[in-house]
Amino acid sequence: MAVALYARVSTPRQAEKDLSIPDQLRQMREYCKAQNLPIAYEYIEPGASATDDRRPVFQQMIADAGQEPAPYEAIIVTSAGSSAPAYG
Repeated sequence: MAVALYARVSTPRQAEKDLSIPDQLRQMREYCKAQNLPIAYEYIEPGASATDDRRPVFQQMIADAGQEPAPYEAIIVTSAGSSAPAYG
């Protein structure tokens, strides 16, 4: 099952802490490696609020997911309250 990674921060403070985009990508890549999940795409959206789903990269990710055949079957994200990636 191929997956996509989605990394985002909404504030400079988050980017400076353990929620930085490089840290999110590292965690998600490690998770995928441990679960034998091939990564089809990595979507990176800096400085975007979670309350607005009109984020350009988010919209592209959703559009890509709707292609036939679908390029991936799940999207992996990190949870702001957890150090572990989640997928769905």
